[in-house]
Amino acid sequence: MPDPPTIERGPLRAWLAKGIDLAALTGPDGNADRLLTRADCRIVKLQRKVVVGRVASPLGALYVKRYTVFSWRVALGSLGRPSPALAAWRATRLLAARGFASPVAVAAIEFRRAGVLRRSFFVTREVAGARTVDVRWQEILADADAGRRRRARRALAQALGHLFRRLHAAGVYHNDLKDVNVLVDGAPEAPRCVLLDLEGVRVRRRLGRRRRQKNLVQLARTLGRQASATDRARFLRAYLGDAGVAPGLQRAWARAVERQAARKDRESPGPGAAANRPRVSCTVICQNEETGIAACLESVAWCDEIVVVDGGSQDRTVEIARRFTDRVLHNPWPGYRAQKQLALDAARAPWVLNLDADERVTPELAAEIYAALAGDAPGVNGFAIPRLVVYLGRWWYHGDWYPRRVVRLVRRSATVWGGVDPHERAEVTGRIVALQAPILHYTYPDIAGHLRSADKLTTLAAEQPAALRRRIGIGRLGWEPLWRFVRAYAVRGGFRDGLPGLFVAATGAFYLFVRWAKVRERGGASPAAPAERA
Repeated sequence: MPDPPTIERGPLRAWLAKGIDLAALTGPDGNADRLLTRADCRIVKLQRKVVVGRVASPLGALYVKRYTVFSWRVALGSLGRPSPALAAWRATRLLAARGFASPVAVAAIEFRRAGVLRRSFFVTREVAGARTVDVRWQEILADADAGRRRRARRALAQALGHLFRRLHAAGVYHNDLKDVNVLVDGAPEAPRCVLLDLEGVRVRRRLGRRRRQKNLVQLARTLGRQASATDRARFLRAYLGDAGVAPGLQRAWARAVERQAARKDRESPGPGAAANRPRVSCTVICQNEETGIAACLESVAWCDEIVVVDGGSQDRTVEIARRFTDRVLHNPWPGYRAQKQLALDAARAPWVLNLDADERVTPELAAEIYAALAGDAPGVNGFAIPRLVVYLGRWWYHGDWYPRRVVRLVRRSATVWGGVDPHERAEVTGRIVALQAPILHYTYPDIAGHLRSADKLTTLAAEQPAALRRRIGIGRLGWEPLWRFVRAYAVRGGFRDGLPGLFVAATGAFYLFVRWAKVRERGGASPAAPAERA
């Protein structure tokens, strides 16, 4: 489909809705990672293939979807083919022409070199008041009014059946029509469906039975698990044409969908029942963290208990924390290790997730924690979680900063906090298992903040008694920083991040040099005040 880009400059190509200024949206270079890595961006999906975030802007709330080129196979397959972002952009037009609703497209942005796709972004406006089908269904089930609940269930099942029938009749095939890829807005008894994940939309002259059944199976394996037999029958009746559907035909379709769903379940089992997992408390220590504490606590709203220990904030930290939990404790700052031990002792659940105020739990990590705890592996008393640093408008997957796993999910009865400030650690008796999904770590607002933090932390580290007993010579002042730089930049791939990677590797080496230089200078000092940490 001919669709010339609005902007074509070097590796950048961008398609913009009328009235959209790319420089105002993302910056002059079109890098939408700036939106996704903003501290006020709420990450709703963080996967190997895609990242999705919601961010406020002068245009209103926007959703940004980043499509990652994660392998050479994907990169080579992009030659001569539209990027996923451009495919989604075109799909909005195809759907609108056929009477289907989708989010309003703002921009499609891609970066290529020698024709090979590097990354692409699809930006849309938020559909105000809409919920994904799974969330809307849970809201309906929670309605205390039985009559209203029954009417809303019937209306949503029928609306989904009509949507699927209209899509297939128009030759529209969506390669992943599960519940989270359909939004619902409007009144409960008159729902309107809006399609998401548009890069997978294709239009064909005619859809065969296999593709039609595949879409029905995708919904059956998600929303269908929460629906009753009556709900599923209403959906299928609406899909096949409401009035005049022969009972035998409906039964045949129902059996076919059920068989295929069962086969898929055997090939790729779904997650276990979350209801079987033990209770989890989340502990957060903080002091003057009003800019980040809300996002931190919002990301752990799924925990059974949240315990916040404040060390004496002078800003709105405590006020904001009380919006999320009534367990906000005050304890004058004793140091990182002691404060985390106090928070651990205050928790009531058998498992405790510790988070810093500049960190957030991704939905994928929450799901992995649910699955890990539901498994209840014998002898496992802790889980080590990678941290993904968000800094300088990018995700730091290379160098010394990733995966750098830290033990953060622990069995309360088998754990004490040890280590030396500012490098405290959870000491767990028993086996520790590594998790894969990361904690997001929003370290520094900018380079100036990075350097200020390094100054504070090196001072704190240099004043610890263990450090003051060290002998400082050319090895610690010269060879250790040099190795830190070589390891971060060359061995662990920091060079792949270009000049920013060089800067971060150099500051890591500089941190180590300054720490030992301060130890040599001081020879002894009094305790320091709390400092912001990396």
